[in-house]
Amino acid sequence: MSKRIYPLQIENVGEDIYTLMSRGHHDPEAFMRQVRADGYEWPLGMPKHIWLRCIPPPDGYVTWYVEATEGARGAFPATQCWESQGSETYEAIMAATQPKEPPHA
Repeated sequence: MSKRIYPLQIENVGEDIYTLMSRGHHDPEAFMRQVRADGYEWPLGMPKHIWLRCIPPPDGYVTWYVEATEGARGAFPATQCWESQGSETYEAIMAATQPKEPPHA
């Protein structure tokens, strides 16, 4: 199976919950930089690498994405993040993992 390169292109695919995705497994920091650069300001959780596939919608207007397993028919890699529930935002998680600077004397 050949590896396909997917460009980092943010799509808003959520309905009741804000959900952003890009095809391909992208670096979480690069993904979130692009999310913020594209103007999405919602509190979002940590991006995850998942597998999705498209299914045709009954109304014919909006593409539906459903989770899949790697290697399943029609499955493609994706990076996705969802609306944060509470204080577990991407920015808070990243700030907590940064090394603390020692106090200046």
